[in-house]
Amino acid sequence: MESAHLPDAARHFDRLPDSALVDIANVLAVTSKSRATIYRWIERGQFPKPRKIGNSQNLWSVGDIRRVLTGN
Repeated sequence: MESAHLPDAARHFDRLPDSALVDIANVLAVTSKSRATIYRWIERGQFPKPRKIGNSQNLWSVGDIRRVLTGN
């Protein structure tokens, strides 16, 4: 995937603070996994649950995603 087509947060993921929150589009771009895989991992406890912001916005902590990707 070309970086020009990545969401901004995914393109600059390495520079984001651990406390930053990103949406599913960024999670998919950073992990290179499908939405179904991410939610399957959540059900299995292999990926953090999103934080519910407002009525429908699901967001993930950059720090939580980094810990999953690095195995820490």
